[in-house]
Amino acid sequence: MTAFRTWTDRFTEANAQVLGVSVDSYAAAGEFEEKLGLEFPLLSDFPKNQTGRDYGVFNEEFGVHRRTTVVIDKDHVVRDIYVEPRDFESHAVHALEALAKLNS
Repeated sequence: MTAFRTWTDRFTEANAQVLGVSVDSYAAAGEFEEKLGLEFPLLSDFPKNQTGRDYGVFNEEFGVHRRTTVVIDKDHVVRDIYVEPRDFESHAVHALEALAKLNS
């Protein structure tokens, strides 16, 4: 998530709103947001994990969301989904590339 913080200016220039979604409680997500110094909201999907289920990224076995980035356009249409469990930094770069394609 810190990669999204690092690229905040680029997301602003792309007229994009970044949101994070966590399986943790609202309080825990808020603490994590503050600890990392995030400049975007970290939402809680606790206790039912419905957002993760709706997007097909909730891992029932481990009780977590798969590390996923979803780009949604201004009409609320999903334009890109990126799943990469290990390279956390690649999510922000991939999202900016998807946004550039949308804005071109």
